[in-house]
Amino acid sequence: MAQIEFHHVSKRFDNGQEALADLTAEFAEGSMTFLTGHSGAGKSTFLKLLLCLDLPSRGQILVNGINVTQMSAQRLASYRQHLGAVFQDHHLLGHRSVYDNVALPLRISGMREKEVARRVRAALSRVSLLEKEKQFPRYLSTGEQQRVGIARAVVSRPKILLADEPTGNLDPELSRDIMKLFEQFNQVGTTVIVASHDRDLIESMGRRIIELDKGAIIRDGLNAPVLNTEAAA
Repeated sequence: MAQIEFHHVSKRFDNGQEALADLTAEFAEGSMTFLTGHSGAGKSTFLKLLLCLDLPSRGQILVNGINVTQMSAQRLASYRQHLGAVFQDHHLLGHRSVYDNVALPLRISGMREKEVARRVRAALSRVSLLEKEKQFPRYLSTGEQQRVGIARAVVSRPKILLADEPTGNLDPELSRDIMKLFEQFNQVGTTVIVASHDRDLIESMGRRIIELDKGAIIRDGLNAPVLNTEAAA
């Protein structure tokens, strides 16, 4: 499991845009949290910094007490093996079967094929797609393709699972099914953070919600009131 801490994290891009502004937040081991806010509020930047796809302009990001922004290339590679990421665009390989798409991160890591097979089929079973392991992504529905993306994200048994707008292309019923999948992974100890603009859906989940506006936290908690940042200033 993994505890995550953001300490006074800011991110300013070269064009002057400040995507995150002195953000401080903690995520307990095995917790499940939703990030929300309008487009451009900082949700995707938050996840990219945690994935170390970008670096903060200021502040520290700690995972189990280790500052991930100062890792060597070797330690960074090891750190990323404990992360799973799901995106709205699931980036499946169209010329590879469902099985091969899910197996990809395991094969890259050099895992033996017998263990790859065991893990891939376990992951596909968790997302109810085991019977479609030989099919190609283009023959799957949008919801099924997203579940393949989730299976690929969890096949390495990550300690942290991150999702950026994973239900953006799905109807309400499929969206709820995807969120229930994230809950299942959380229930076995995975720390889960999901960025979503679907307010009604995430409010119905009964989990912690962090709302961002202009890179700052304006709400944090379960049905917590919106913080009046102007009054606080």
